[in-house]
Amino acid sequence: MNRKNRFLKDTSEAIGGVLLSLLMGIVGGGLCGAATILVFGGLIGRSGTIGTEYFGYWNVDVIWLGLLYGGFFGAFVGPIAYALWVRKIGFQKSILPAFLGTVVGGFVGAVVGPPVAVLTGICGFFLSLVWTRMKLAKASVSENQ
Repeated sequence: MNRKNRFLKDTSEAIGGVLLSLLMGIVGGGLCGAATILVFGGLIGRSGTIGTEYFGYWNVDVIWLGLLYGGFFGAFVGPIAYALWVRKIGFQKSILPAFLGTVVGGFVGAVVGPPVAVLTGICGFFLSLVWTRMKLAKASVSENQ
């Protein structure tokens, strides 16, 4: 394969990966934000609504807010994660750890409040991808020996 064809192939794969990670970041971030972070925050009485919170309170009106925040931050975090880790790990191997890391991080942060839940969800997302990358690197080293 000559240099021009190789360059076009690499470029098309990179652009496709970034666009796919953008889409997955928006959808995945929205789902994680709506279904887990803000819903859990609502159930423990930390949803950020004023005067109506108590333990076990759940309001369906906060779901759109979780979708909005999760999708917005996922649009930025997804392509960054693709450039740093997902490209080396692969989409299939990174989906479940990324989802679980976001959910666990969001649950931990939801105990404090919604803004912290967003930040800890993002941190959990990145930490889970780093952990997956390290685990796969150790597995490939042990296979080569």
